[in-house]
Amino acid sequence: MISRLFPARLAAPLLALALSIPAFAVDLAAQAIPRAARCPVCGMYPARTPQWAAQIVFNDQSASHFDSPVDLFRFLNNMVLFDKQHKPADIGAIYVADYERKTPVDAKKAFFVLGSKATGPMNDPNLPAFASREAADAFAKAQGGKVLIFGEVTRDVIKSLNSGGHHH
Repeated sequence: MISRLFPARLAAPLLALALSIPAFAVDLAAQAIPRAARCPVCGMYPARTPQWAAQIVFNDQSASHFDSPVDLFRFLNNMVLFDKQHKPADIGAIYVADYERKTPVDAKKAFFVLGSKATGPMNDPNLPAFASREAADAFAKAQGGKVLIFGEVTRDVIKSLNSGGHHH
Protein backbone atom coordinates (compact mmCIF):
# COMPACT_ATOMS: atom_id res chain seq x y z
CA MET A 1 0.00 0.00 0.00
CA ILE A 2 2.73 2.49 0.98
CA SER A 3 4.75 1.68 -2.13
CA ARG A 4 1.84 2.78 -4.35
CA LEU A 5 1.43 6.08 -2.47
CA PHE A 6 5.11 6.73 -1.94
CA PRO A 7 7.41 5.16 -4.55
CA ALA A 8 10.67 3.81 -3.11
CA ARG A 9 12.77 5.80 -5.59
CA LEU A 10 11.55 9.03 -3.95
CA ALA A 11 12.12 7.93 -0.37
CA ALA A 12 15.90 8.51 -0.15
CA PRO A 13 15.93 11.99 -1.77
CA LEU A 14 12.97 13.16 0.33
CA LEU A 15 14.50 11.82 3.53
CA ALA A 16 17.80 13.55 2.74
CA LEU A 17 15.96 16.81 2.10
CA ALA A 18 13.95 16.52 5.31
CA LEU A 19 17.11 15.92 7.36
CA SER A 20 18.88 18.89 5.82
CA ILE A 21 16.18 21.40 6.77
CA PRO A 22 16.24 22.45 10.42
CA ALA A 23 12.92 22.19 12.22
CA PHE A 24 13.23 25.88 13.04
CA ALA A 25 15.86 28.49 12.42
CA VAL A 26 17.28 30.18 15.49
CA ASP A 27 18.49 33.75 15.01
CA LEU A 28 21.73 34.08 16.92
CA ALA A 29 22.73 37.41 15.38
CA ALA A 30 23.98 40.20 17.60
CA GLN A 31 21.11 42.20 19.05
CA ALA A 32 20.79 45.93 19.51
CA ILE A 33 21.56 46.72 23.13
CA PRO A 34 18.50 48.22 24.82
CA ARG A 35 19.20 51.52 26.58
CA ALA A 36 17.81 50.08 29.83
CA ALA A 37 19.83 46.82 29.66
CA ARG A 38 22.12 46.32 32.63
CA CYS A 39 25.27 44.26 32.83
CA PRO A 40 24.54 41.15 34.94
CA VAL A 41 28.04 41.33 36.41
CA CYS A 42 28.34 44.96 37.51
CA GLY A 43 24.95 46.61 36.91
CA MET A 44 26.22 49.26 34.49
CA TYR A 45 24.42 50.18 31.24
CA PRO A 46 26.29 48.69 28.23
CA ALA A 47 24.51 50.94 25.71
CA ARG A 48 26.35 53.93 27.23
CA THR A 49 29.77 52.59 26.21
CA PRO A 50 29.33 51.03 22.75
CA GLN A 51 33.09 50.65 22.13
CA TRP A 52 33.26 48.28 25.13
CA ALA A 53 29.91 46.47 24.89
CA ALA A 54 29.64 42.71 24.67
CA GLN A 55 26.78 40.22 24.61
CA ILE A 56 25.81 36.60 24.71
CA VAL A 57 22.87 35.45 22.61
CA PHE A 58 21.36 32.28 24.02
CA ASN A 59 19.73 29.53 21.97
CA ASP A 60 16.33 30.71 23.27
CA GLN A 61 17.14 34.07 21.58
CA SER A 62 17.35 35.95 24.88
CA ALA A 63 20.55 37.91 25.44
CA SER A 64 22.78 39.15 28.23
CA HIS A 65 24.56 42.45 27.60
CA PHE A 66 27.85 43.41 29.22
CA ASP A 67 29.55 46.76 29.70
CA SER A 68 32.94 45.34 28.70
CA PRO A 69 34.83 42.26 27.50
CA VAL A 70 36.22 41.76 31.02
CA ASP A 71 32.72 41.45 32.50
CA LEU A 72 31.76 39.12 29.64
CA PHE A 73 34.66 36.84 30.60
CA ARG A 74 33.82 37.14 34.31
CA PHE A 75 30.31 35.97 33.43
CA LEU A 76 31.60 33.08 31.30
CA ASN A 77 33.97 32.00 34.08
CA ASN A 78 31.19 31.87 36.70
CA MET A 79 27.88 31.70 34.86
CA VAL A 80 26.01 30.02 37.70
CA LEU A 81 26.60 33.10 39.87
CA PHE A 82 25.21 35.58 37.33
CA ASP A 83 22.50 33.65 35.46
CA LYS A 84 20.13 31.19 37.13
CA GLN A 85 18.22 30.47 33.89
CA HIS A 86 20.98 29.44 31.47
CA LYS A 87 23.83 26.97 31.39
CA PRO A 88 26.97 27.17 29.23
CA ALA A 89 25.35 24.74 26.76
CA ASP A 90 22.61 27.35 26.18
CA ILE A 91 25.06 29.86 24.69
CA GLY A 92 24.40 30.29 20.99
CA ALA A 93 26.78 33.15 20.15
CA ILE A 94 29.15 35.55 21.88
CA TYR A 95 29.91 39.06 20.62
CA VAL A 96 32.22 41.90 21.56
CA ALA A 97 32.25 45.38 20.09
CA ASP A 98 35.08 46.32 17.76
CA TYR A 99 36.69 49.07 19.84
CA GLU A 100 37.16 51.43 16.90
CA ARG A 101 34.04 50.70 14.83
CA LYS A 102 31.67 49.98 17.75
CA THR A 103 30.15 47.11 15.75
CA PRO A 104 29.61 43.53 16.94
CA VAL A 105 32.28 40.93 16.22
CA ASP A 106 32.16 37.20 16.93
CA ALA A 107 34.14 37.07 20.19
CA LYS A 108 35.75 33.77 19.25
CA LYS A 109 37.24 35.43 16.15
CA ALA A 110 38.14 38.75 17.82
CA PHE A 111 41.54 39.99 18.96
CA PHE A 112 41.90 41.45 22.46
CA VAL A 113 44.60 43.80 23.72
CA LEU A 114 45.84 43.07 27.23
CA GLY A 115 47.82 45.68 29.16
CA SER A 116 47.09 48.80 27.10
CA LYS A 117 46.67 52.33 28.44
CA ALA A 118 42.94 52.13 27.64
CA THR A 119 40.69 51.80 30.65
CA GLY A 120 37.23 50.33 30.46
CA PRO A 121 33.90 51.88 31.45
CA MET A 122 34.76 51.54 35.14
CA ASN A 123 38.21 53.08 34.74
CA ASP A 124 39.82 49.67 35.25
CA PRO A 125 42.19 47.88 32.90
CA ASN A 126 40.15 46.10 30.25
CA LEU A 127 40.43 44.22 26.97
CA PRO A 128 39.67 46.39 23.94
CA ALA A 129 38.53 44.07 21.16
CA PHE A 130 39.12 44.26 17.42
CA ALA A 131 37.78 42.46 14.36
CA SER A 132 41.22 42.19 12.74
CA ARG A 133 44.68 41.28 13.95
CA GLU A 134 46.06 44.31 12.10
CA ALA A 135 43.81 46.73 14.02
CA ALA A 136 44.68 45.07 17.33
CA ASP A 137 48.41 45.18 16.53
CA ALA A 138 48.19 48.88 15.58
CA PHE A 139 46.30 49.66 18.80
CA ALA A 140 48.84 47.71 20.90
CA LYS A 141 51.69 49.55 19.20
CA ALA A 142 50.10 52.93 19.96
CA GLN A 143 48.64 52.19 23.41
CA GLY A 144 50.83 49.37 24.67
CA GLY A 145 49.81 45.84 25.41
CA LYS A 146 49.81 42.35 23.98
CA VAL A 147 47.31 40.89 21.50
CA LEU A 148 45.38 37.80 22.60
CA ILE A 149 42.79 35.60 20.96
CA PHE A 150 39.61 34.39 22.72
CA GLY A 151 41.12 31.14 24.00
CA GLU A 152 44.07 32.98 25.55
CA VAL A 153 41.81 35.08 27.79
CA THR A 154 41.99 32.75 30.77
CA ARG A 155 40.71 33.10 34.34
CA ASP A 156 44.22 34.20 35.34
CA VAL A 157 44.22 36.94 32.69
CA ILE A 158 40.88 38.23 34.00
CA LYS A 159 42.08 38.03 37.62
CA SER A 160 45.19 40.04 36.67
CA LEU A 161 42.89 42.83 35.44
CA ASN A 162 40.92 42.98 38.68
CA SER A 163 42.23 45.97 40.56
CA GLY A 164 40.28 45.09 43.69
CA GLY A 165 36.89 46.34 42.59
CA HIS A 166 35.19 48.44 40.02
CA HIS A 167 35.44 52.21 40.07
CA HIS A 168 32.48 54.17 38.76
